[in-house]
Amino acid sequence: MKRLYHWPLDPAGRLVRLVLGEKGEGFETLESPPWAAHPDVPRLTHGAVAPALVELDSEPRMFACGTRAICEYLEETSSGRALLPADPAARAEVRRLWAWVEAACEEVTDTLLTERVMQWVRRDRLPDSARLRRGAHALRGRLTFLNGMLELNGYLACRDLTLADLAAAAHLSAYDYFGDVEWNAVPELKDWYARIKSRPSFRPLLADRLQAVRPVAHYTDLDF
Repeated sequence: MKRLYHWPLDPAGRLVRLVLGEKGEGFETLESPPWAAHPDVPRLTHGAVAPALVELDSEPRMFACGTRAICEYLEETSSGRALLPADPAARAEVRRLWAWVEAACEEVTDTLLTERVMQWVRRDRLPDSARLRRGAHALRGRLTFLNGMLELNGYLACRDLTLADLAAAAHLSAYDYFGDVEWNAVPELKDWYARIKSRPSFRPLLADRLQAVRPVAHYTDLDF
């Protein structure tokens, strides 16, 4: 049995959930928000943070922390669908784009998403408009790049769904909760997201809710 420590709107945790879903792996979840980690997580190893995956039935107990370690572990051990191509050069391209997504979206997450979330966590302050503008500007550039990649391949790295696609979808879905993705400006990206959004692995993400903050109206709409 697998246990995932995560926070529902964290893009990293969302990626791991998508991979587990695509591979048909059963798992239970415990919430570990960035501002109040679950007490189990620091006990796993020095410096451990969510997302963290634990194999509860293994001896010695196996655990992995962070998207790279968890997703590569699942790719190597799960009998579910492969999310890395068989060809070594194609695998390298998937890993390159996966790394690009996580690095390029870091600024968006640290500004736009964090500001949205902190407005919800700390309702005693006004939003930082400068951080919101900086994050929105960074997001527009990332959307343009992703839209161009999809015009070439249909999916980000090749003609099949890979970890690069799931990483991008995990980030965009978190931003879309608050309506921050300008989908009409990136038609290829919008069509791609509609396809991924319709996959069974995505349904748990669409069911996520923050207390007292509902998602935008189109968040769960498969034909948005």
